[in-house]
Amino acid sequence: MKTNHSPEIAVLLMACALELSEARREQLTQFLNQHPLNWSRLYTLAGRHKVLPFLYRTLQGIPNVSESFLATLQNGCRAIATDNLLKLHQYKHLAKRLSDNAIAHIAFKGVYLAANCYPDSSLRSIGDMDVLVAKEDVFKSIRLLESDGYQLDQKSQLYMQYDAPVMLSDVFELSLIKPFFNNSYFDLDLHWEVMCFNRHYKSFTLQELLDKPALFTEVQIILLVTHHGIVNIWQTINYINDLYFLLKGKPINWSWLVEELRQNGLEQVFFVGLYWCQEIWGLALPQFIEEILAAENVKSLAIAYERNWEATESLPESKLTLGQLTFFLKAQTQLSKKLKIVFTFWSSRVFIPSRFRIGKRVLYIPRQLGLITFFIRGIRSLLRFIPALQKPLH
Repeated sequence: MKTNHSPEIAVLLMACALELSEARREQLTQFLNQHPLNWSRLYTLAGRHKVLPFLYRTLQGIPNVSESFLATLQNGCRAIATDNLLKLHQYKHLAKRLSDNAIAHIAFKGVYLAANCYPDSSLRSIGDMDVLVAKEDVFKSIRLLESDGYQLDQKSQLYMQYDAPVMLSDVFELSLIKPFFNNSYFDLDLHWEVMCFNRHYKSFTLQELLDKPALFTEVQIILLVTHHGIVNIWQTINYINDLYFLLKGKPINWSWLVEELRQNGLEQVFFVGLYWCQEIWGLALPQFIEEILAAENVKSLAIAYERNWEATESLPESKLTLGQLTFFLKAQTQLSKKLKIVFTFWSSRVFIPSRFRIGKRVLYIPRQLGLITFFIRGIRSLLRFIPALQKPLH
């Protein structure tokens, strides 16, 4: 694998394997002999990229890896495995409760991938649980969840104080938490729309996704590209792993998938993910996809995305927002799509609900009155963006 990465990132990429072949084991051993590592940075990056389990599996039996480092990795992996077991058990209970009460839903992102795509669920850490329901089932779902011990978080409680039509049009998800031990809790994001870049650009609803039962994997791929590629600009290696395991061994309708992505301007972002699936995992792909990935524009875009992998912390909100805009624009080949991206980026930041703290009270301004608060929010946003603008964008 040819890279210009730091030794730590190079090791994480080599560690992404289910079984280490003798050739790859020898490659990794030689690499470690030739490149001194910052082991503390390696551990921090493995945590940020959510590949601790892969790193632990890979480094066992490799010479010159300290027992203390392996023990630290093992402890981290045990915590992930335990956390996953609890969350998967909770999700199965939640899914049954929703189904028993005639609430159609689908899970996506972490909990779906860990339960259905990875060969071992402990390889994919689960953060919050993401569930998509129909808009008309939102309040029924909330009542059901509350009867099971969930409670709306503070921000969601504020939204719920307003009329249902206002709330459902202003936001697209609510967060609920359920305490279960000491300060630990289950975190559930209840969606009725899934945003693609922003609500004005494109959003997906449950019915739109359920209308294609024969294309369920392809639909999950679109949701993954939307979240991992557009919203989070492929900034961690586990996002690439997610795409690989979602695709691996599945009969994909490639023509339909590429065309559906192209209609929403997502195809180049998807190709970047596929490029790294091949580089890291050697994913086998149809010939016409191989030819697309060989194009120089896909390679250069993929390299631009992965420059963010070296950061030891998640990108700050201001830099991430700017990255969403610039990378999505770079991924477009049609002027009409570029204009739509710029216009919706602007409009989605003018017409949004706002919260202002006045003393101890929090004042909520609905989306329809967003123009009134535009200048106040503009000044606040500018202050957040200044640090991001001081650094060059890749």
